Amino acid sequence: MTSTIRDYAVKKGLPKQTESVCPECGKILDANLFEKDGKVYMEKTCPDHGRFCDIYWSDAELFLKSEKYAHDGIGLRNPLDKNLPQGENVHVFIDGKRVDMLTCTALANIDLTNRCNMNCPICFANANQQGYVFEPDFDTVCGMLDALRAEEPIKCTAVQFSGGEPTIHPKFVEIIKAAKDRKFAQVQVATNGIEFARKYDLLKAASEAGLNTIYLSFDGVTDDIYLQARDRKMFQVKLDVLANCRKLKEENGKCPSIVLVPTVVRGVNDHQIGDMVRFAFDNFDVVRGINFQPVAFTGRMTREEVSKGRFTLPDLVRTFDEQTGFASKDDWYPVPVVAPISDFASIILGESKVTFTTHPHCGIATYVFLDDKGKATPFPRFVDVEKFSKGLSEISSKAAKSKFKKLYALKLLKLLDSSVIEENLPGGVSKKQFRQMIAGVISDKSKDTLAAFSWKMMFFGGMHFQDSFNYDVERVRRCGVHYITPDCQVIPFCAYNGGPEYRAAIEKKFSIPLEEWKRNNKKGAIELEEAMNVPEDQKA
Repeated sequence: MTSTIRDYAVKKGLPKQTESVCPECGKILDANLFEKDGKVYMEKTCPDHGRFCDIYWSDAELFLKSEKYAHDGIGLRNPLDKNLPQGENVHVFIDGKRVDMLTCTALANIDLTNRCNMNCPICFANANQQGYVFEPDFDTVCGMLDALRAEEPIKCTAVQFSGGEPTIHPKFVEIIKAAKDRKFAQVQVATNGIEFARKYDLLKAASEAGLNTIYLSFDGVTDDIYLQARDRKMFQVKLDVLANCRKLKEENGKCPSIVLVPTVVRGVNDHQIGDMVRFAFDNFDVVRGINFQPVAFTGRMTREEVSKGRFTLPDLVRTFDEQTGFASKDDWYPVPVVAPISDFASIILGESKVTFTTHPHCGIATYVFLDDKGKATPFPRFVDVEKFSKGLSEISSKAAKSKFKKLYALKLLKLLDSSVIEENLPGGVSKKQFRQMIAGVISDKSKDTLAAFSWKMMFFGGMHFQDSFNYDVERVRRCGVHYITPDCQVIPFCAYNGGPEYRAAIEKKFSIPLEEWKRNNKKGAIELEEAMNVPEDQKA
């Protein structure tokens, strides 16, 4: 392989050399990223299975813009992983090649179970199909949480419980509390919402235990979408989750925030992206944002099926603009654009903080402000993002060499002032008011702060997880979303779920046969069977 880690991060432009895998056998291959007709393609050749050429990003201009913000991290160590020699960086093996992690765990995933109360055709976890049950007990999960909090040099501060369907784990609420007791700043659950829709008391108990965010599977605003993607009507379930959150907010003064998570499939629900955006704003009192996830082809797919169904992050940006008019491609930025902020905080505070040094082609995002007249203004319209990011990097570099680090906080405020485009501020507010809003947004009072300006602020992001057709080893190296296993291994998301995946081996290692589980958990087996019986009015 001619490229190195440094070459990939530093060399800008196309063509670019990287490594990928064969979709047929998983063998690691040299790969070339190149531009054709304004799009970026990945080309690779397996000696046994021939040439593969698949789209990587459907907009070369946006690809190159995102690449400008590439930002290497400082690595990751996991002292509680007994499989790792003391002091070694966390790493995985792809076809025998060692890949060391450069990015800290920005968000940890813990699969609480592979059981589910649904059978979705597009589930990458393949829940309910394996013939065995993977379900770590409470003490094991606590050990996994301890390992995340012990990570070096940056402790993990955000954990998301997933599955299967995590809310059916018998110790779900106790696990939420265990995470909060260990000082995780963000405790999240990725859920289809069925349990929270049916059981208000469960939602209330989880909230009181410390649940911060509900990542709610949300594929559209009409049931024909759910029938095709999830094999049952589900839209009312989503509405019921929102209603229960409102009830909880009225009763307790607060409730977990909701992030809608659509799995976007071309020809299935991509025509409803605008409708989902409007739905989010209409439910601003409980919804904080949408995290779109273009589908990853992790099953056995033909090349024709992949080509027909592929939906990339630039496709999301284009469709978002066409269906809402709220933001153009100039308003979207990759995840590591915020890395200089974390670098600055780490220098000023004298300790390493979570830094989003994710690969620039993993995800893309923007914030949109909507005033009381319905006018939408994306954040980059009134803040020169490139100027601020570059300026902050320069300030951080100087602060790192100075004995008077805290003085550089004043320089940060001056940089922010000079980066604001005042005439474009939503509602015509002043820079002073904008600074007040920023201070509120980064606190727990963000909703109240925005309400004072009659604004609705919504996060919109896209995260495109990899499959073996568009697999880029350098994306694995820079992944910031990690799984942790029952024996405390830390594994990047795309290595766990796609390409030569780790998921199947880990689950088999720590699972018991389904029939054995049913014998030992008769009550749970009956409850799950009842939950999976789709009511007649929710079927096709």
